[in-house]
Amino acid sequence: MTEQPHRDQLREAFELHEDNTPDPAAVYARVQQLSQKYKRRRRGAQVAAGGVLGAGLIAGAINLPAFLPANNAATNTAAGVPAGAPAAKPSSSVPAAAGVDANLQAYAEAGYGYEDAGVLARLWKMNDDDRLAVKAEAGRRLLLGETLPFKPLPDTPAQEETISPEHDKQFQAFFNAGYTWDEAEKLAEIWKLADPADAKLEGGKRLLAGEELPVKPKKENVAAALETKRADAFWAAGYDAEDAEKLAKIWKLKDTWSAKVEAGKRLLAGQTLPIKP
Repeated sequence: MTEQPHRDQLREAFELHEDNTPDPAAVYARVQQLSQKYKRRRRGAQVAAGGVLGAGLIAGAINLPAFLPANNAATNTAAGVPAGAPAAKPSSSVPAAAGVDANLQAYAEAGYGYEDAGVLARLWKMNDDDRLAVKAEAGRRLLLGETLPFKPLPDTPAQEETISPEHDKQFQAFFNAGYTWDEAEKLAEIWKLADPADAKLEGGKRLLAGEELPVKPKKENVAAALETKRADAFWAAGYDAEDAEKLAKIWKLKDTWSAKVEAGKRLLAGQTLPIKP
């Protein structure tokens, strides 16, 4: 008698009694109950042993027919146990700094310079105070094969811009109130001004006159501007970095910047500092 009839008989027997397979949950509960009878010195070993034994019996109760030769196609997935998910591949990304450097290099190699960035900032309505970002954007477009709105401007000698004391006072009033370029652009639209720089002057002029502007500055910018104003008062009084270190020790402050701000605050209030400049 060959081996194949025995296998067929076994398979038929399992298929006949397949409905009698115990409930996996009941098997696991029984295993847990039995495992409680065997006390170990350490609770952790008992739990681990019961868990492993229970998992093995459940798997055996469910997958026993799968060991027959004719059922080689049956897998744990068919029994309700999900297959292991493939490991996720780590994402790779090129550092942003490398792209910016390439953009800036393309901009420079095309012959464009600082003045060109100022013109592009106005055309593209970008921040003229951040011409590095304008250059990077222009370089990015050049690398994509685009043509910029104009050819590089001829190099001209740099000219120092002079500003009147009145305008300087207006600028200082604008920035000391916590306003930035973003607010200047909004004010330029409201007042129908072509250049946000003119909006800064107009805003500073109105602030010095005690008027309120139609746009409010951000709270964090107001706080930063106040600190800068106080630090400027510290320097304007003739104090230096060594004085700031001494004051930080006297007032038990964490850093010299805090000492400069505190000193400027007291000076603006008409107080005298404990040391001379």
